[in-house]
Amino acid sequence: MKYFLSLFFCLSFFGSPITAFSTPDSTTVDARAGAAEKLAALVRYETVSATDPAQFKYAEFEKLHAYLAKAFPLVHERLQVEVINSYSLLYTWAGQDKHLKPILFSAHTDVVPVEAASAAAWQEQPFAGKVKEGYVWGRGTMDDKYRVIAMLEAVERLLKQGHEPERTLYLAFGHDEEIGGEEGAGKIAQHLEQQGVQLEAVFDEGLAIAEGVVPGIQEPLALVGTAAKGSLNLLLTVNGGGGHSSAPPAETTIGILSSAIQRLHENPFRPRLTATTRASLEILTERMGGKYRFAMRHYGLFKGRILKKLSEDRATDVLIRTKLVPTVISGGEKSNVLPRQATALLNVRILSGEDEQTVLRHVRQAIQDERVQIERQGEYTPPSPVTATDTWIFVALKATILETFPDVLVVPALFPGGTDAKHYTNLTSNIFRFAPQTVTRESAQLIHNVNERLSVEVLEQSISFYGTLIRNTCGSTALEQLADNDESILGAE
Repeated sequence: MKYFLSLFFCLSFFGSPITAFSTPDSTTVDARAGAAEKLAALVRYETVSATDPAQFKYAEFEKLHAYLAKAFPLVHERLQVEVINSYSLLYTWAGQDKHLKPILFSAHTDVVPVEAASAAAWQEQPFAGKVKEGYVWGRGTMDDKYRVIAMLEAVERLLKQGHEPERTLYLAFGHDEEIGGEEGAGKIAQHLEQQGVQLEAVFDEGLAIAEGVVPGIQEPLALVGTAAKGSLNLLLTVNGGGGHSSAPPAETTIGILSSAIQRLHENPFRPRLTATTRASLEILTERMGGKYRFAMRHYGLFKGRILKKLSEDRATDVLIRTKLVPTVISGGEKSNVLPRQATALLNVRILSGEDEQTVLRHVRQAIQDERVQIERQGEYTPPSPVTATDTWIFVALKATILETFPDVLVVPALFPGGTDAKHYTNLTSNIFRFAPQTVTRESAQLIHNVNERLSVEVLEQSISFYGTLIRNTCGSTALEQLADNDESILGAE
């Protein structure tokens, strides 16, 4: 089990409806261009998220909107298009049956920055948007502009085929997912809630199809995120007297802060197996057989050994405990001056069953030093509810995955990261975090990294996946009946 799901590390003011974008004359788009060329074009817009609004290149998002209007003419002619909070997009493909709850597909148009120190290591310029040797190169190709293109291309092709959905479909593209999504997906969710919308399901980015992850299992694993960890940032602050470095006191602000961080490292959160991860392990160990299957079937007897084994690998350790790590440390401005204040920002990823108060209690007990002030920094996101898998909507998703990727084993799993999906929890209890691409340990390392790129084959598979998912969730209600009558799909695990 040591290697189970080890790709998790490698694998955010309302406008009014518009019917067309004001597109600059210089923007010329061939609507017949291949999906790869459209993705490459999207990469060229430097839609980088920035925590400082003054650093946000908002004009790049407006240009991206204008491009999409030209690249997908049928979508923009037939669907209602709304710009939410100036820079996010909400497409509505109205269904014929108004009694059916809508489906929402979520993606985002923003990307993470390119570190200046890594610029020289890129084989192709990160915002050049080049198609080369079967790949589209550039920042955002894997996270998350390919899904924006895949969804729009799938709808465009269905429109050309004359398809009309029975159930309403929303395409929601936030502009700040990489920094939390409050101004993008957060405002889209508020907009829908004000209209009284309740959703049947949300499909967002998340886990993917992983190859070669678990020894003893030959087929690739289609990991579907049915739950996600919560998140919280804590600011540690130590104040002192300052002074000259030539005559330091026995303890300095930096020294006190360093000791606090070390005590946190030495006192991790206790390991626990959540219901989601236990269900994942039961599916996998049934395939692995032998001692693994025996151990999970007698979990109460082997609980200690199982948790110890999972804790030995950092990728599986995140599945069984809340994780805390310092990400920003500050203190001092001059080499011969003792800083009067030292601070550390801690990022916490919270396991189901815990919350902000339990985290704060653990941190205080671990540090045990009143000189260290502890306060929340920014928003707190609780662990997500767990999405049920004994429903027709999961059957539809699983059927779609198996139609697109016939040889995979579908496994519901815990997603240790965060996505825009957290903003839609008030609108539905069915949230699935799944990226329709196959990744290996090597390719997963490209996300947020140098030489990020996506194969043209993966892009076409993604388009096919979303086209099928639309038919299976927004088409006829046959799959709802299938969920009631066909135990071969619901019980295939």
